[in-house]
Amino acid sequence: MTDLESIKKKVILMSGKTMHMWQLAYDAFIEHDEDLIAEALEDENQINALLDEVSHSIINIGKAPISTEEKLNITIYADMAADFEMIGDYCKDILERVQIKINEHLLFSEDAVAEYKELYNKTKGSLEEVVFSLQRDNPGLIKEVLKKEEHIDELVDKYRGQHNERLVAGKCTPMGCNLFLNMLDFTAAIYYHTKKIAKSILKIKQ
Repeated sequence: MTDLESIKKKVILMSGKTMHMWQLAYDAFIEHDEDLIAEALEDENQINALLDEVSHSIINIGKAPISTEEKLNITIYADMAADFEMIGDYCKDILERVQIKINEHLLFSEDAVAEYKELYNKTKGSLEEVVFSLQRDNPGLIKEVLKKEEHIDELVDKYRGQHNERLVAGKCTPMGCNLFLNMLDFTAAIYYHTKKIAKSILKIKQ
């Protein structure tokens, strides 16, 4: 296996672990399940370990004679690995809020849960397309996710405003409101890095 193939394989593994962690984070939020939190954090440990392996592989390449095209692809995969690791970090941030939610016996309103579910599903759909494209080794499959650019920032702003209205109306607690707003922001960041990975995939030289 060449250095590029080894790095590529590790990034594909990272993509699957990241997708699984994202699903677990949402399930833990919906089900108030601490076992799911623990399982998701194990995914994060594996994502971090894979990033270390990618970094060491790049270092070990050193001054080996490789083509300009191969060097470019290695750089692209390294960037994607860093983005997957960032997504894992944001998932961890969400999981920390879910743990607080469980510990404090906080409940979100039906409206808040519906809003977060919509944001989660938009992000999940994009992440699934990214993972599928990498696993199939077909950058052409990624074009759809970039065609339907979602205005996530606008959606988050809308949901932040609606949630603040619920706070003023006494429909949620200040702590619950803060946790919800954090989760919106972290999810928007995950969406941003997913789109960034999609754009990187299109740069891969076949």
